[in-house]
Amino acid sequence: MLDLIKTGSFISEMRKEKGLTQKQLADQVGVSDKAVSRWETGKGLPDTSIMPELCKALDINVNELLSGERLNAEAYSGKAEEIMVSLVKDVQENKKDRKAVVLGLILGFVLLMLGLVAIVTVSGCRVVYFLDIPSAVFVLAIQLIVLGAGGQMKSFLGAFKLIFGKKAEIEDDVAVEAAKCEFAMKYAQRGAILGGILSSIMGFVAVLAIVWSESPDTIGPNMAVAVLSLFYGVLFVLILMPIQGRLHKMQ
Repeated sequence: MLDLIKTGSFISEMRKEKGLTQKQLADQVGVSDKAVSRWETGKGLPDTSIMPELCKALDINVNELLSGERLNAEAYSGKAEEIMVSLVKDVQENKKDRKAVVLGLILGFVLLMLGLVAIVTVSGCRVVYFLDIPSAVFVLAIQLIVLGAGGQMKSFLGAFKLIFGKKAEIEDDVAVEAAKCEFAMKYAQRGAILGGILSSIMGFVAVLAIVWSESPDTIGPNMAVAVLSLFYGVLFVLILMPIQGRLHKMQ
């Protein structure tokens, strides 16, 4: 495994040796000073596309950059092999992680389907009973209002672009953007829960009004709407949680 802390300290040392500030180095390489700060604190690694330019600015080679130290002629070859082995291990571990994710998704989906079938079979209810488009739209509307009022709509939409679209060329800029998008996801989850609670309260108020007016025939449907609103709020949170997790891993 590459030692990000050691590499970061080496970048900082070489930058200071050249008499450069983080902003000056960032301008030479074509990234933000926040990206340089992340490298130097061991929170990220320069993208391979800018490593040659970074090495040129610091007067080092890629081997030295990844090793986190100056290398003499004798140590150069050995370190190169060590780094290659480390990179291969990283690739293999990433493949294992992807397999675990796919297996978890398949297993979770199968168990979810079995659970739904069991609930429907035991209770005798129909799947259509869980569908209430007006409640779902109301909860979604509250969620969007909260995002818009909080100035988080752009970051919220950007999260889907980060996860499902093309990654930015500079990995550290992706990390900075991912942090903003993760905050927007948390904001959206709060909006979904609040929307579900608000809609449920309105539904229960309607039930109380029905009881007061002595119209018991409509109590059942109104109770269902009240409960389903909270159900949709929780469902939206569950949908957004995996995206938030992916964004957190990008940082």
